[in-house]
Amino acid sequence: MSGQVLRRTYVRQFLGLKRYRRMVAWSIVAAYIGLILAAILLGIRLLALPLSVWTVAAMLATAAFIGTRLRGINNIVHECSHATFADDRSDNVMIGRVCCAILMKSFRKYRDDHLSHHAHNGDYEHDAEFGLIEKFGLHDPINRRTILRHVIVPLTGRHLPLYTGINLSAEDGRVFQGLKLLLLAAMAIFLLLDPLAALGFVILPLFYIYPTLNFWTDCLDHAGLVGAKDEMEASRNVLAPTLVRLLFFPRNDSYHLVHHLFPQIPARHLHRAHEELSRDPGYRRLPSAVRAVDRRTEQPLDASY
Repeated sequence: MSGQVLRRTYVRQFLGLKRYRRMVAWSIVAAYIGLILAAILLGIRLLALPLSVWTVAAMLATAAFIGTRLRGINNIVHECSHATFADDRSDNVMIGRVCCAILMKSFRKYRDDHLSHHAHNGDYEHDAEFGLIEKFGLHDPINRRTILRHVIVPLTGRHLPLYTGINLSAEDGRVFQGLKLLLLAAMAIFLLLDPLAALGFVILPLFYIYPTLNFWTDCLDHAGLVGAKDEMEASRNVLAPTLVRLLFFPRNDSYHLVHHLFPQIPARHLHRAHEELSRDPGYRRLPSAVRAVDRRTEQPLDASY
């Protein structure tokens, strides 16, 4: 079964899935921002404690947690680019711009690049997202050597020029350009007042941990599949344990195959769509869709998702 056939079979079933109402959508954004600010305050408190193995471990965990929440804000931008986060299209644009300002990005550029990725998944010439990272070899077949390479790349920092950057353009409007400048000024002041806290809990999460998570997520979603002719084989779901997904795949973005097949599905419903699709023999036979399949019953061996 091809991706087009599967889409035609289920597209009506997945129409009309609810997005968030305006107040709920903004509350979710505020919750992510609140968690980041609270974690920064915790980091400052940890720095004031006597240095020990436990305080260092707690500081590293706090910095990593901030990176995962920034990743969550990035995922909200992703949902807004598909107009699947909030009910009203204009709210998706506004929220996307605010979240991109926090990440020092442009919502317009992100949306254009990402939609080209959906239209030309894995075609380096036309996929604006993956065309930039062709040198990392996500098209190479998966084996121990390529897995090791994908793990090591962020440790060398080779990914940072392409995954980290500050876009101070006015593409999203002067207000959002000003917001980015204001946030940069706040970072600079924080760096002067408390260099260790600023470096450990703002600079490191925003400019290293968060982009590293983005790189590894691209690998998990597409490595070894880039260039596949059918969209059913060009992306994968990552059915990790719930705690891992909450930390490293916020906003349900571990169901990447489902998302590519049905980008109109709000992220909050992707797991339910996956469960429905898993009843289809063609879908559940795909290694990129489920963990493993019992060949006698054609049912997933672990249905804990």
